Amino acid sequence: MRSRINFLRQYIRSPGTVGAVTPSSKELAARMLDSSSIQQADVILELGPGTGAITAEILDRIDTSSRFLALEMNPEFVTNLRRDFQSVEVIEGSATELNSILKNLQVDSVDLVISGLPWAAFSDMVQEQILAEVAEILREGGRFVTFAYSGIHLFPKARAFRNRLKAYFSTIEKSQVAWSNVPPAFAYHCIK
Repeated sequence: MRSRINFLRQYIRSPGTVGAVTPSSKELAARMLDSSSIQQADVILELGPGTGAITAEILDRIDTSSRFLALEMNPEFVTNLRRDFQSVEVIEGSATELNSILKNLQVDSVDLVISGLPWAAFSDMVQEQILAEVAEILREGGRFVTFAYSGIHLFPKARAFRNRLKAYFSTIEKSQVAWSNVPPAFAYHCIK
C-alpha cells in the first residue's frame, strides 16, 4: 500500500516522468517476463523500475549469477529501490544517457532490457533517442520488453511508437492483455 501511495504522489509531482497513477500489476509483470528468456540472460537491465513492482518479479525469475541493473531517474524511487532491493544495482540517471552510464559501469552489452518507461509521456525525439540507446547496448539476438495500455495503443502517437520499434527490432510480438492492470495493458516482446 505504501508503494501505491508513493507512486501516486510521484505521479502528481512529475506526470511527465511517472507515466501512471499506480504501479504495474503482478499480471502485467508476468506478461512482460513470460517469453523473455530471462533465465538465460547474463546481464539484465530494467528501465524505469519506479517502486519495484516489476523488479520483484524479475528477481524471482533470474539466475543468481545474472547481473541485474535498474536505471531510475526519480531520486525518491532510487532511494527506496536501493533499500528494498539490495541485490540490484540501482543507478540514478536518464535512459537518454544509457550507453554512457553503462560504459562507466563497464557493461559492454545487455541480454535483456525490460522497460517500464512512460513512452506516451515522451516526445518523439526522446522516444527515438532512448530506443537508439537501447538498440546500441542490446546484444544481437537480445530482447527488449516494454508495455502499452490496451485501447490507447490504437491512437496515432502509440502507433508511431510501434513503428519506431519496427525500425530497431526484427521481431515484435504482443502478449495477451493484463486485465488486472490499471489501466489494462499488454507487453511488446522485441528481438534485435
